[in-house]
Amino acid sequence: MKSRFSTFMFITSAVIFFFLFTSLWGLYISIRPPKIISQITPRDLGMVYEEVSFKTRDGLALSGWFVPSSKQKTKTIVLLHGYPADKGDILPALSFLQKNYNLFLFDFRYLGKSEGSYSTAGAKEKEDLLSAIRYLKTRGIEEIGVWGFSMGGAVALMTAAEAPEMKAVVSEVSYARLDLMAPELYKIPGLRYVLGYLTGLWGNLFLGIDIQKVAPEEAARTFQIPALIIHSTNDDVISFSHALRLKEALAKNPRAEFWFQGNLVHGELGGEYQKRIEEFFSKNWPSPEAQTPSNHEMWSILEKVTIDTRGLSKPAGNRIRGSVRVATYDDLT
Repeated sequence: MKSRFSTFMFITSAVIFFFLFTSLWGLYISIRPPKIISQITPRDLGMVYEEVSFKTRDGLALSGWFVPSSKQKTKTIVLLHGYPADKGDILPALSFLQKNYNLFLFDFRYLGKSEGSYSTAGAKEKEDLLSAIRYLKTRGIEEIGVWGFSMGGAVALMTAAEAPEMKAVVSEVSYARLDLMAPELYKIPGLRYVLGYLTGLWGNLFLGIDIQKVAPEEAARTFQIPALIIHSTNDDVISFSHALRLKEALAKNPRAEFWFQGNLVHGELGGEYQKRIEEFFSKNWPSPEAQTPSNHEMWSILEKVTIDTRGLSKPAGNRIRGSVRVATYDDLT
């Protein structure tokens, strides 16, 4: 009898240890992922740019690029990268926006060249975007558009509810709620939800983050600015169910648009990508100085471009292939 009890206690202790250790390790690797620092800069794409640094309210120095447009003085689009990438990761695919708008890119806390001890997958990154907006106001920029990918898309939606400076937002493959993403850290059928719940508890205990409150879908219910939600039914990182939740949350926003595609994985671009993004911003936040370059001008630009893809993430590689395809087909034919 005593032997059976000892065996039972040993197995119970082992199971408890497994859950506690695995969930704690899951939190650690999610807040301190290996950094992806890309080598590309705007100069590699033929752009003049300024390296900048600005502080968050909690004292972190964030690294950024300000890329002016020759046809624009103040209208600026902020580009937000995904997790765990950096600002260079998204630049090649979105550089076409610089034709008509200034671009501002920065590394979220901990990632890229920015300061910080850990990432919070969107929870504290909202403060990073608010700090970027305050910095841009010191440059005389009072209104911005925002495009965000994955975590960046979630941050864009959450910030739109608090920042009157934001006039239009594009959110690509964003999650709807962080507490729904936590179980997706784990690939163990039947155990992932328990592990995800415990990971959330550790995050609250050690970082003061309640992942149930990190919810772009809740923020989306509260703003009325133009919003474009992009997702793929086959996304292999953030499931399409998140997009459907965001669509429901934006049901009362008459200026919300949705572009749902099939057969694309996380980071891939559809053939109409550039056209869709340009049309959204030009319709909802037009640039008075906007002009479309001629085919000859576009060929001249592309002939001078050499893209160094070392250090870019796999989604970024997908995006570069898509952006080159879009540029050559939509702009040059």
